[in-house]
Amino acid sequence: MQKVSIDELKPSMVLAATIKDKNGNILFLKGAELTKKHIILLNSREIRNVVVEGRPVRREGAGTENLCEEIDKRFGTAGPNPIVLKIRDIIKDMLT
Repeated sequence: MQKVSIDELKPSMVLAATIKDKNGNILFLKGAELTKKHIILLNSREIRNVVVEGRPVRREGAGTENLCEEIDKRFGTAGPNPIVLKIRDIIKDMLT
């Protein structure tokens, strides 16, 4: 799951949570696949963020390089344990 802003939504994204407006009215149920019209409706109802399934949005300039350096630094104290190194690599792959 990933919380994304209305500006990052794209058609075909699938909602991971039901969306209600500020009055508590249900707009879309969990599992709904968004269309362009849905996104326009959400914007008109002043919905600013929604939770979608998966990790569909890669944010440019989110400091991935700095995070990878921090991960290397933190895992550097673990020594040459192959399992720990594999976990480090998996985490770095998820970021890039």
